[in-house]
This record gives sequence, structure tokens and C-alpha cells, in this order.
Amino acid sequence: MKKIINALFLLAIGVMTFSSCSDVPAPYDTPNQNDNNPTKPVTAEPAGSGTESDPYNVAAAIKLLKAQPADKNTAPMYVKGVIAEIKKVDTGTYGNADYYIIDKDYPNHKLKIFQSKFLANAKFTAADQIKVGDVVVIYGPFVNYQGNTPETVGKGATYIYKLNEQGGGTVTPPTPSTPANTEATAYTVTQAINLITNNQAPKAEVYVKGIISKAPTYNATYKSLTYYISDDGTTTNELQIFSGKSFNGADFTAANELQVGQTVVVLGHLKAYTKNGRTTNEIDKENKLVSVNGGTQLIPGTTPAPTPTPTPSGAKGTGTKIDPFNALGAAKEAGKLAEGATSTTDYYIKGKISSIKYLFSKKFGTATFNISDDGTAANTFIIYSTRYLGNKKWIEGDKQIKVGDEVVICGKLTNYKGTLETAASKSYIYLLNGQSN
Repeated sequence: MKKIINALFLLAIGVMTFSSCSDVPAPYDTPNQNDNNPTKPVTAEPAGSGTESDPYNVAAAIKLLKAQPADKNTAPMYVKGVIAEIKKVDTGTYGNADYYIIDKDYPNHKLKIFQSKFLANAKFTAADQIKVGDVVVIYGPFVNYQGNTPETVGKGATYIYKLNEQGGGTVTPPTPSTPANTEATAYTVTQAINLITNNQAPKAEVYVKGIISKAPTYNATYKSLTYYISDDGTTTNELQIFSGKSFNGADFTAANELQVGQTVVVLGHLKAYTKNGRTTNEIDKENKLVSVNGGTQLIPGTTPAPTPTPTPSGAKGTGTKIDPFNALGAAKEAGKLAEGATSTTDYYIKGKISSIKYLFSKKFGTATFNISDDGTAANTFIIYSTRYLGNKKWIEGDKQIKVGDEVVICGKLTNYKGTLETAASKSYIYLLNGQSN
């Protein structure tokens, strides 16, 4: 009996011992046990300052680019990463490559390196000059393409500064800082425009030198002149000098105080002015004249009358509802306007859509297209930023336009820098294929 009792006692102790083990943590992680192991982040922590000594990592570059306006180039910067995928290496005409880089151990967060050159800004000569796994530092401007694709600016604007910690040895990248700018070292018009378009325009006033390419217009209210300058005096690649003042900020008194062909130095703030989808590169108002043909005196003269716009042959119509202008008739009427002027009268214009630059969109509610009598590319007139039927913005569900559609447009005409067209958002489709709605 005593042996049986002792056996039962020992059995009870054993049961209690094994059951209590369930409360004791295992000395190691068991398979599939993730409760105490947090998931690794998908992206690396942004790091770096974008300098030669402290490049951005991929995460930092992508974060910066996503915060940028769409299609605006950054200043040149340094970005470091590991090549994860090579799409193309061109060893011919262009000598650039398309590939993706990542932060080490973060393969799903890629930065596109687009049309970028090899070490020392040289062309690629062999496809095996780079390979997956190489560590690269890329130098140059980047862009958030169309607002959704962070990448390098294309056409060889960037290159590999270091490959596996080895530099090219022949190129010293320019310092991103603004170069010295004085009256004697004034920017050319091309340099000024590049600073604006690359989003690198200094906050301070700068000197710009150029040749007046268009006759100035006088603003009697502000006693200022608006004119255009270029590097060669032609109307190609112009910079607008908007509402400018004379020497030391003095008032102008007449349009002929400056003349086409004169070389001027102007001091002011560089700016991109956007209105109705159009961007004008300019020196902003309150700019001041510094010199004219190397001197500090105005050289006034008689401003020649603008060359009259030739009357297009085949112009028809009176611009009324019952007798609309055709395309050439609208061009003839718009050609009577001074440059920059807009008609005070609404005109009707009839034609067939020959080409479309911008379809109607939900964002803007307007469209831009050309019309002609027969829908061909000959003798066209620009319908710029026009509203939809009923003088309303186009909305989703409205019928979209297409080439060949017959339209009657109602609205104002303008002479925009010599381009004859309807005034932005001041016209609308009165009839579309004979229908008003």
C-alpha cells in the first residue's frame, strides 16, 4: 500500500512539473514565431545632404524629388546607390545608359538613372562598364518627371562621378553655388534663361546683358518700358524685361527711349511667369537699366512703326454669328491688333479642326487646337485655351473633340507676341458639328 501511495505522489509531482513549463519562455526563437520581431522597413532612412562628401542615398533623393514641382530640374547634386537593374547601355551615338539604383538591402525602392553618361562625363564604350551590384555616385540635375517618376535629367545631363569608390579623375564637377555675377560679368540671356528653367534663379538681383530684340512698349501708368532681349538680337530665345525702369530706377517718358538693336545691361530678379498655361522667362518688374551700348545715357530715336501683318488671301466673313470669319479672316482681324493687345469685341470663327495640341481636360476645362477651312494643315488659325459649349468648362462625360470636327468659336482675338490666336479662356465653342449642346 505504501509503495502505491508513493508512486501516486511521484506521478503528481511529474505532472505539475511538465505543465508549469508552458509558462517559461524558450531560450531561442521558434520557427514562424514573429511576434517579437518587427517587420523591416521597405525603404531606407533618408540620409545625406547631396554634396560630394555626403551624397544623398536613394531614399533621400526620392523624397526630395517627390516634393519638387513636376518637370522642374533640381540643381546638380550627388546621389549614391547600388545598381540593381540595367535597362540599356548605348555605346554608339549617345553613349549613355538607363538603369536603376537602390539603397543596399532595399531592393524595392528604385531610383531611375536615365540617359546618364559614364565616369568623367565620358560616353559609354562597352556594355560591361557597369554591372548589377556596382556602387555608384551619380552627379547632375534630377527631375520628378511628369510629377510621378523621380529620375535623372536625360540627354547626358548626369554622369557617374564614382564607380565602386573610384573616380574618373578627369572632370571636376562644377560647384552648385551661384557663380559671381557683376556688371562686368553679367549673365548672357541664355545663361539667365537656363537658371530660370532649371529652377536655379538666385533670390538676389542679377545683371543680364543682351540686345533689344523687339520695340519697347510704354506703360504711362507706371512710366516703365517692357521689352525683350536676346544674345543675338533676334526673336529666338528671348528674355522679357517686364515693366523696367531707366538708370537708377528713374522713370521712362516714351517708348523710343530704347531702340531695337541696342545692347543693354539690366539689373533685376529672374522669374518664370506663368499664366493660362504659358510661361514667360523674364526679369521681373522694378528692374533697372544699367547701361546702353556700354554707356550710361539713353540713346533715343524714332521707333519705326511695326511692320503691318500681310492680309491673308482667302479671308472671308465679318465675324458675326450669321457670317463667321474663316481661319484666314480671323487671322486678318487679329493682325490689326498691336502686339500683346486683345480685341474688345467677341467674334465668331468657323472651321474644321486640323490638329489638336491639348484635348479638353478635367483639370483645366479648356482645349487648344488649330482650325482651317477644310481640316488640313494649310491656312490655319489657333484656337487657344478655349472653353466648351455654353461657355462652360469641360467636365468628365462631355463629348471630346477630334480632328475633322466642325466648330464655330465665339470669343476675343489676340496678338500674342506676334502669334495670332483666340485669347486664353476668353472664347468658347458655340457650335460643335452643328450642335450647341
